[in-house]
Amino acid sequence: MAAPRKYDVVVIGGGIGGYPTAIRLSQRGLKVALVEERYLGGECTNYGCVPSKAIYRLAESFRSLRGFVDQVPQLRWRDVRRWIESVVERLRDGIGYLLDLYGADLYQDKAVVAGDRVRLAKSGVEIEAREVVIATGTDPRPLPGVGFDGQYVVSNRELFYLDEPPGRLLIVGGGVIGVEIAYSFSEIGTEVVVVEALDRILPMYDRDVSRTVARFLRGREVKLFTSTTVTRVERRGREVEVTLSSGDRLSVDRVLVAIGRVPRSREALLGVDGVKLDRHGYIAVGDGCRAAPGIRAVGDVAGPPLLAHKALIEGLVAAESIAQGRDLPRPDPHAIPTAVFTGLEVAIVGYSEEELRRLGVKYRRYRLPIGVISAALIKGGEEGFVKLLVEEGGRRVLGIHIVAPNASEVVSAMLPLYLGMLSLDEASRSPYPHLTVSEAVREAAELVLGEPIHVFVKR
Repeated sequence: MAAPRKYDVVVIGGGIGGYPTAIRLSQRGLKVALVEERYLGGECTNYGCVPSKAIYRLAESFRSLRGFVDQVPQLRWRDVRRWIESVVERLRDGIGYLLDLYGADLYQDKAVVAGDRVRLAKSGVEIEAREVVIATGTDPRPLPGVGFDGQYVVSNRELFYLDEPPGRLLIVGGGVIGVEIAYSFSEIGTEVVVVEALDRILPMYDRDVSRTVARFLRGREVKLFTSTTVTRVERRGREVEVTLSSGDRLSVDRVLVAIGRVPRSREALLGVDGVKLDRHGYIAVGDGCRAAPGIRAVGDVAGPPLLAHKALIEGLVAAESIAQGRDLPRPDPHAIPTAVFTGLEVAIVGYSEEELRRLGVKYRRYRLPIGVISAALIKGGEEGFVKLLVEEGGRRVLGIHIVAPNASEVVSAMLPLYLGMLSLDEASRSPYPHLTVSEAVREAAELVLGEPIHVFVKR
């Protein structure tokens, strides 16, 4: 047997958590191996963020035209699919190019941590390293008793690469993936039904957010079933018949299951002492993203929030901790913005009202109707709002909730308010460009200070 190959660090997983880790470690002068079983870029680049936002761009174009043209154009789906594939391939190749430039060795293989070594399943290569960073991500959670067939009952991994878009799509799960796909596909001409087991879509977010997005989606002719489960799924020729707990039976072309994720943790660990998994199978980590001596975990496999930008930052924290020889603090989950791309977008940072009440924190609530912002009105977002939760008796911003066009961008301008890097007074005096939705930052700050220009406040 060949002698093991020696590195300072092995990174397992080449997604948005893994490849930045490898690059940063290489920048710090360490010898790094990155092992990726499937595709560089991971879930985000290949199956999630990138293809879904490509479709979202088209959906937004269609929504802009609707109401102003006699007939909305039909998509040439084969061209759309080729375009998505070309974007994904370009990004994937770019990651490989950067790894090569920085001198990180790439192994296309399946890695298993076995004792003090990393074993590559296909090639049989063994690697010794003083640190291992696990960034293996998650897999889509199947519907119990049904599973995925890759053609009629699908996950996000298959949906964007189908030969043709479904005419009728039933989505199981009203979380982020479910509502994003519901919006985008409804705008390009698909009849969409969303089935959510809990009493509202986006149940993890503020109730004001859930209600507003539900109303918006219904206005796009998306049919929502809440407090409802799927009891039966049957293939009937080229259709799928779905029976709901409500008694409804629906015939659709495809069923998308978006009910959560399963961490890819156990398959990467074999006989490793000290690594603990929580009840969902996520790897428990502390500062420095350390799971055990010599083992770190970053990104989705290390637990919620399952967000690409959280994975990237954790990867950098792990890399700098290794390079500096001291464990740096992990990012505060509440300081990591969430963005939901649903036309009337959602962006959140900080605490919700429910969380603050549960913690016994007293706060004041300020709600700015987004329709007072000219850019939001032009973009069809008059139903939305910006809500700031501010500590009672002070000016510390505890939570920011945005439902508006371009909320995914506006939250970056508002993030400094939550982080304490920008005061409400400073925001109220800042010249945010006109006409942009980001003007809501100044307007919301003025509202908290009691001197809004575009909202009447009775004195």
